[in-house]
Amino acid sequence: MIINIDDQESVQAAMGQISKDWFEPVEMYDDLKITGKTDSPDFWFIAEHMLADVSGFLGWTSVQFLKEWDQRCSDNDAKFMGYHCTRYSNKRVFLEKGILPLSEETVRLSDDGIQTAEGRSAWEYRSQRSPGPWFLLSYKCSKKPDNHFCLNGAEILLGCVGHQVGVDPAKSVPLIIHCAIPCSFLSEKDYFAFCVLRAYFNFLDPEDDSADLFDGYSIDLRGKALDPRHIVGIEEV
Repeated sequence: MIINIDDQESVQAAMGQISKDWFEPVEMYDDLKITGKTDSPDFWFIAEHMLADVSGFLGWTSVQFLKEWDQRCSDNDAKFMGYHCTRYSNKRVFLEKGILPLSEETVRLSDDGIQTAEGRSAWEYRSQRSPGPWFLLSYKCSKKPDNHFCLNGAEILLGCVGHQVGVDPAKSVPLIIHCAIPCSFLSEKDYFAFCVLRAYFNFLDPEDDSADLFDGYSIDLRGKALDPRHIVGIEEV
């Protein structure tokens, strides 16, 4: 089961498999709307709030709900589509090595152990936050002309091969790497359950500003490399 958060058919099929013999999602939404739960901005924008309302509909706690949700995702071999946007000179590298998190080792790859000043700056900035790798949840978002990662490459590429400081940008091309990422790789279970529910409920009852519902939403593997077998396609933009 692959979940494409932008695609109505994909989201509805995933919800059907996850909720089977558990709850009726249309009935759930209708009840939440009738009782005014969906009128709150917190319902649509804060994962904990929506999950508390959804769990309450079932008479469960959020912890109980997420445990059952996670088990059903596992039983259905659920995967999220994620889009790694970057610039690079050779897309075969990703098919051979996968997508790596930021590390001192990968920062040094292109320079025989000599790290550039830009590479060191990137490492210091990113290592204090998360080593990644990062993926956008929305393909619509990844295709935007002003996408920073497609224009400039990830920070890591300032210190590695590809779009480097001092290298002709014409030698690299913007890429969107399409990946089917197993849910078992994802640490923020509540966040991704919220994303599926939010997408499903919005398809049932579209909001006026729903065109960019998941603009900027992302997957962070938090230091875990993505094996190339999870790459389903590489698109040159």
